[in-house]
Amino acid sequence: MDVSRIVFYCLLCFIGGIGLASFLYVPYFVYLPVFLLILFFCVFKRPTRNIWPFVFFAIFFILGAIRYNFSFPKIDENNVAFYNNTNLVFEGQIIGDPDVKTDKIQMIIGKVKINNHQYNGKILVNAPLYSNYQYGDSVEIECPLKGVFDNGFKNNAAIINDIYSVCYFPKIKNLNHNQGNFFYQKIFSFKNQVKNLIDQSFSEPQGSVFSALLLGLQRQIPPEVRNWFSTTGTTHILSVSGLHVAILSQLIMIFIVSVLLIRRQTAFWLAAILIIFFVILVGAPAAAVRAAIMGLGILFAQKIGRPQSGLRIVIWAAAIMLLINPKLLALDIGFQLSFTSILGLIFFTPLFNQYFKKIPNLRYLPIKDCLSATFSAQVFVFPFIMYYFGTLSLAAPLANILILPIIPVLMFLGIFFVLFGTISVFLAQILFWPIWLGLTFLILIVKIIAKIFYFSPIIINFPLIAALILYFFIIWWLIYAQKIQSKNS
Repeated sequence: MDVSRIVFYCLLCFIGGIGLASFLYVPYFVYLPVFLLILFFCVFKRPTRNIWPFVFFAIFFILGAIRYNFSFPKIDENNVAFYNNTNLVFEGQIIGDPDVKTDKIQMIIGKVKINNHQYNGKILVNAPLYSNYQYGDSVEIECPLKGVFDNGFKNNAAIINDIYSVCYFPKIKNLNHNQGNFFYQKIFSFKNQVKNLIDQSFSEPQGSVFSALLLGLQRQIPPEVRNWFSTTGTTHILSVSGLHVAILSQLIMIFIVSVLLIRRQTAFWLAAILIIFFVILVGAPAAAVRAAIMGLGILFAQKIGRPQSGLRIVIWAAAIMLLINPKLLALDIGFQLSFTSILGLIFFTPLFNQYFKKIPNLRYLPIKDCLSATFSAQVFVFPFIMYYFGTLSLAAPLANILILPIIPVLMFLGIFFVLFGTISVFLAQILFWPIWLGLTFLILIVKIIAKIFYFSPIIINFPLIAALILYFFIIWWLIYAQKIQSKNS
């Protein structure tokens, strides 16, 4: 076994150790004696050369489990979570872009001070709608703190970000503005400018759908239009998630190579610039950044002409991300969807290219390549979607086939619409009609299909064991189909 393969399996074992510790709690002091025993075996017993790889695998597996156990902070009198279930007056800073929900605004407060003493930890504050708070604002808040586990509800998103205190019905006083990181302030300010540009240029519902498609802002979509997307199983195109970015990275590359006829080696750099710009455009959320890193890894493997290396790049990226924050593996749906969608792109794209070989790649609309990439990513995340959301839309296959080919075109034109808009609003209007026509077609298709399948989606109970069984059959189908293809070739 060569060194590169040993390293690859060590990374897999590290991820496996994190996975085991995520679902089966074992105190770290249990792993420590096993770890020391293995080291003793290596130093004094001098195992044979054939045994060494398995020794490394065991060590990395244990290191993964230990890393997960050490990822949770110590809750003591220096951590703000120590004061949960008490009424507090504290000062802090808004350290993320306020998240506007349908009934509230959620803000993450860091750099918490009580009586001029700074505490560790962060607080999730639920402010009233239409509050004018921005990233970087320093605020004074009075409210009763609650724990993220209160009322039997586990807030996974908060735990991932090491937030263990929640504040409801706060009294907020704004103290200072623009106290945050300069780079992030510019990102969020730019996002707001783009939102204003879209609002000025497009009427409804095209404007709100375009804002959701390009910026991930769904709150302003009319309820009727949102129901159309829900009924047709196409809501995923309106949310900027790891799955969204993973698919987009592949589709942008297809568009640049197939439509603009740019060589793949050069196209990679243009695709990378556009993907990075898109991530910045949506506010650089962690899920989008992680998916972009994985997506760019796949594109880089294609650039150097070694697509088989894509899997190793993705495993390296996942291992580094989990080393930084091991809670992502079990608690972050976005990480799970982006990781599995990238694996789908790696393993299933050749298969779907064969299935869709009779579908043409038109000069300005590479339908076959877009469908192959989209279905490859979707097939491997399907069990997770069923498990987490428990919905099955009978209209989804038809709706996705009809609208997915136009999504990369809209995204591509949208990015240039924003770039032109930063120079001149008049210049951006050059792309208004193509984008408006594409959005109108998208909404019309979704509306018609939603009216036909008015009884969909079906709500079902889909337990974890069912998702694992479904993954077993998907992997079996992949292996069987690859054997058939190798025989035919």
